[in-house]
Amino acid sequence: MKFNLTNTKALQLFHLLRQGSMILTAILLTKSSLSLSDIGAYEMLMYIGYALSFWWVSGLVQGLLSKYPTLDVLTQEKLIFNAYLLFFTISLVIFLIVFTFQSQVLTLLIRQTEVQYFSVFLIFMLLNFPTYLLENLLLLKEKSREILAFGICSFIGQLAAVILPVYMGWEFYWSFVGLAIFAGCKHFWLFINIWKQGIWQWRPDLIKNWIILSFPLILYALLAGFNVAFDNWLVHYHFGGDEAIFAIFRYGAQELPLTLALTNAFSTAVLPEVAQNLDAALASIRSKSRKLFHLLFPLSIILILTDRWLFPFVFNEAFIASVDIFNIYLLIIISRLVFTRPILVGLQANKEVLIISIIELAVNIIISFILVQYLGLIGIAIGTLIAYTLEKIMLCAYLYMRFGVAVQAYTDLRWFILYTIILIIAFIFSWN
Repeated sequence: MKFNLTNTKALQLFHLLRQGSMILTAILLTKSSLSLSDIGAYEMLMYIGYALSFWWVSGLVQGLLSKYPTLDVLTQEKLIFNAYLLFFTISLVIFLIVFTFQSQVLTLLIRQTEVQYFSVFLIFMLLNFPTYLLENLLLLKEKSREILAFGICSFIGQLAAVILPVYMGWEFYWSFVGLAIFAGCKHFWLFINIWKQGIWQWRPDLIKNWIILSFPLILYALLAGFNVAFDNWLVHYHFGGDEAIFAIFRYGAQELPLTLALTNAFSTAVLPEVAQNLDAALASIRSKSRKLFHLLFPLSIILILTDRWLFPFVFNEAFIASVDIFNIYLLIIISRLVFTRPILVGLQANKEVLIISIIELAVNIIISFILVQYLGLIGIAIGTLIAYTLEKIMLCAYLYMRFGVAVQAYTDLRWFILYTIILIIAFIFSWN
């Protein structure tokens, strides 16, 4: 049977490979001779890179994906070049600001004035941030095979860059040098695509319109992603920047590995469908999301029942404290698999989505600040779970009240409720 590699499948595979590389890297680092503090330093740097990029990258990419199809071919090619120019300019500005005000930025993000290997990591960020454009440009050009090829190369390259120096007995510093070199290779791949596909003409009007369109999406991404950044910041704040505790939290504060890759790619793919034909899109979302139920819910249930054995085996005994945090994060899949937000974005209800996100963030901050005093790291995880759940309830309610779209129109409630009950029972049974 021939495998039909559609753009959606290619993008899902790409995200799976990217996430798989991160997970396998984390596993292999725990099996190496590195100390918990060294691993914590690596996780801190990954967190810093995320905090400085997730919001503008996500918002601008979503804006690009929605604007590009509305343009004529000539303007599309000009937008490709200007997209690269904007991404590189933003990356350069961030590099210069962080380089100039290094201690202030680090104090803000991790309550420390310095962190190991930060200078070479700055070079990695400068070269790597613009490369988030590449898979999306390939998506717009419908180059599914090249998306997959880029995903495979990214998986191998990032894994080799970090792990090979460690297992060859070199200083950990060379892993970050490897990351910078790898980012340079990806940047070159992006540049070749810009050279071939773009028209090198400066068009400030295109950039201005793109930014205006993307601005609400940037704010939404900032608020949505800030929940993750806030959780990490709160760990630093409450535990005084302890690298070992931070590593324990980071290894526990993970959702089911497949979830974000599959749900994010799915949400991106259905946006144009909603805009073109709502009724057909709702039926499609209901059918396709049911397939995700049958994959992701059983995996979560199995994992929640076995992770107390798996964590010491996959990582090491030092990370057994991460299990309870991980189990709470596994419950977030319940809200992830209700695809209300892409429907609202497709219906251009961006302002309302943004307001709900602000409420979600406020709830997360307040509850997490309170619970961390009594429950420690567990309290932060519970605060995040409550905030995510509340956000999805509000989105569902607004979609119904404003557009008359009930949750059962795009969610198979029979399977959803059944799986949710089983997952919660498994969670209660596994709680230590």
